[in-house]
Amino acid sequence: MLSASTLLLTLLGCQVVDMVKEQISGASTDPVAEADALLASGDVTGALAGYEAALAADPMDVDAAVGVAYGAYLADELDRADQVLASAEPNAGERVGEIKLRRALVALASGDDAVGEHAEASGLPAGKVLMAELALADGEQDEAVELLSGVREIPGPVGDAADGYLTLLEDPDPSVAGLAENYALWALGERSVAVRSVEEVVKAMPEDSDRKATELLLWAGRAVSEGETQVASNLLEAISFPPPGQAWRVMATRAIITCADVSSGDGDPEACVAGFEDLEGKAPADGLLHARATAAMLAGDGNLAGQLLPDHPNAASAMAAFNSGDADLARQLAPSGLLSEHIGN
Repeated sequence: MLSASTLLLTLLGCQVVDMVKEQISGASTDPVAEADALLASGDVTGALAGYEAALAADPMDVDAAVGVAYGAYLADELDRADQVLASAEPNAGERVGEIKLRRALVALASGDDAVGEHAEASGLPAGKVLMAELALADGEQDEAVELLSGVREIPGPVGDAADGYLTLLEDPDPSVAGLAENYALWALGERSVAVRSVEEVVKAMPEDSDRKATELLLWAGRAVSEGETQVASNLLEAISFPPPGQAWRVMATRAIITCADVSSGDGDPEACVAGFEDLEGKAPADGLLHARATAAMLAGDGNLAGQLLPDHPNAASAMAAFNSGDADLARQLAPSGLLSEHIGN
C-alpha cells in the first residue's frame, strides 16, 4: 500500500523534468528546471539552493515554491514548508489541489489537525485516500469505503492503495477487515500504535487463511523495527508454516529481534551475530544484507555493527553503521556520491 511518506516524497519532488530532453537540448535557462536536473542527478544541496534562488527571483513561481517546500520538509522545517505552500496557493490556478494535498501531508508530518481539511480541499484522489486513512484510524470503516470506492479503478499507486484497503474491508472475515485500521495507522505514521494493536487482530485470522502467515511475518518485521520485540516474537510464534520461500525471513526476523534486544540490555551480542552466521547460504544475498543492516541499526552498538555488516561498500550498511555510532565504519562502507558526502560531513 502507498504510505503517506512515500506519497509525500512523490508529490513534493514530482516536478523533476525529463533529463533526456535536457541532455539533448543543452543547458536550460529555466532556473527551476536546472534545480530539477540537479535533484535528479543526486545533488540535493545544489537543487535546494537553486529552488531558493528561483523563488527569490520570482515569488509567484509555483514550481520554485514546491521545491523550497520540499527542502524545508527534508530539513524538518515543517512550519516554513507550510508557509511557502500557503503563499503559493493564490498563484497556483488549476494546480491549487496539488498544493492543498502537499499542505495536508506536511500537516500530517507535523501533527497538525488540518490534515483532513487540506486533503478534502485538494479534490484529488490521493486526498481521498488520505481522508480514508484518517477515517479508518478512527474506526469509521463505512466512511472509508465510500471515499475509496471512487478511487479504486484509477491506474497507478493511488488506485493501488485504494484497492488494497478495499480488499481488506470487503473480506467477509472481520479479522481481515480489521487489518485495514492497522494499515492506516501505519501509513499515517502512528506505527507504534499500529503494531501494538495488530497482534490480536492477525492472530484471530483463521488458520486456513491464505494470508495469515504472510501478515504475521510482515507485522513481526514492522514490530521489531518499532522496538516492540515482544510483539514481534509473539507474531512469529503464531506462524504454523512460513509462506512459501520465506522460511529465511522468519529466521532473519528472529535474529533481528535478538539484536534489537541488545540496545535495551536484554539481548546477547554473540547470539545476535550467530543468528546471522546461521543464515549464510539460506537467504538471498540482498535480503540478508538488508536484514544485517536493520539488525545493526536497531542494536545501536558500533562494535556489533562491525561484526554484522559486510565489508563491501553499500548504502544500507553505511547508514546502519552511521546510525549505530560508528562513523569511521560508515565512511568505509559508503559508496561514492551523495551518501558518502553526507556521512563525511
